[in-house]
Amino acid sequence: MTKDEIVELFKSAPMGSRHERMLWAARKMAGLTGVTEGGAYRMLLLALIDDKKTDNAQNDQDLFGRTG
Repeated sequence: MTKDEIVELFKSAPMGSRHERMLWAARKMAGLTGVTEGGAYRMLLLALIDDKKTDNAQNDQDLFGRTG
């Protein structure tokens, strides 16, 4: 799965807390790819962090949303 597919899967998760949506997406990824849920959760977390960094870099912000 690409980073974009992983982020979109997270965004399509049913409403709930961020943690609940991450668990839902990790379970879905594990089922689709055959990796463990823990491995899928880690991939999801890294993809979301990278997506946030990319988004902030495009807006000239740091990880906390502050402009430079």
